[in-house]
Amino acid sequence: MLNKKIFTPGPTQVHPDVLKATIEHDTYHRSQDFRIFHRNLVEKLKKIFLTKQYLNILTTSGTGGMEAGVVNFCAPTDKVINLNQGRFGARWGSICKSYGINTSEQRVNYGETIKSEQLKKIDLEGIDAVFMTHSETSTATLTDIKMAADYVKKNSNAIVIVDAVTSVGAIEFRMDEWNIDVAVSASQKGLMTQPGIAIIAYSEKAKEKMISNPMRRFFFDLRKELKSFEDGLTTWTPAVGLFYGVDKACDIILEEGLENRWKKTSEMANYFRTESINNGFGIFSKNPADSLTAITFPDGIPTGILIKKLKENYGIQTANGQEEMKDKIMRVSHMGDLQLEDFIELNKIIKEEFSEIKSLH
Repeated sequence: MLNKKIFTPGPTQVHPDVLKATIEHDTYHRSQDFRIFHRNLVEKLKKIFLTKQYLNILTTSGTGGMEAGVVNFCAPTDKVINLNQGRFGARWGSICKSYGINTSEQRVNYGETIKSEQLKKIDLEGIDAVFMTHSETSTATLTDIKMAADYVKKNSNAIVIVDAVTSVGAIEFRMDEWNIDVAVSASQKGLMTQPGIAIIAYSEKAKEKMISNPMRRFFFDLRKELKSFEDGLTTWTPAVGLFYGVDKACDIILEEGLENRWKKTSEMANYFRTESINNGFGIFSKNPADSLTAITFPDGIPTGILIKKLKENYGIQTANGQEEMKDKIMRVSHMGDLQLEDFIELNKIIKEEFSEIKSLH
């Protein structure tokens, strides 16, 4: 019987030491102790984002971090492009439109990724920002962010803003080397902590625009958070326990070695995909992300049937597809506190349970 139960793409399986850290600290968030702790945590997160630039930790969801990425780095009169490869790519466009920003969506078929030849067809003249999603959680598809950011930078003055929610801490992500201006992530994915924390990192170029930006904002006004680099305090009351959880997660990842963590995620993903194919399933994405895998079932069998059986019979939680993808794919995470041994057991269970389902169809 599997000890690990959570294979959803967020929240992911929380490491027990992380869970312990979230409940054993009650530091006053305006104390000198918290100032020192917070400064150190920011530096640890910079090592995981691979950036030497600015980084703020926000008490909010990943979507809250995305909204912060819009209201701080886009002006009301800006023209922006969002690359839509799934629900989270579309979310960038929805947030921009809610603030009245002139938004052009570049749609990519679900399960596919933007290619260089497609980028060359996009008119970047007069574009102020381009929004991208590194690992599209809704379809388990990876975008070549390095290639896409490089193209945007060479052909425009636009800033590049990236949803890295299901990539930071799990798969290769190099903010500075890839010339990314803004990157957003969250606690409940590769950082194997409970939900409630978003992290936003940004470049000097993005910071300059943020300071002069006339866009109205209040809670997500990162200009206020600039003081945190001086005094170590967050502007608003932080989720102190979660900060300590993320801190412990950073320690685990950095002790393991960031590239070793990427390698382990890749090994789990490759194993799961290979075994899934051997068991008669399909891989939905044509360019799969290692953060998670989306599998398809033969003979039009709804994925929800197996998802329900795994939960009822074993307590194992996986994820269905979202909206139009519901019952067409099953999504399985390779993030969080998981090991290859967990997938060896999981694949056995999936094979047995699906054989029974298939015999009834």
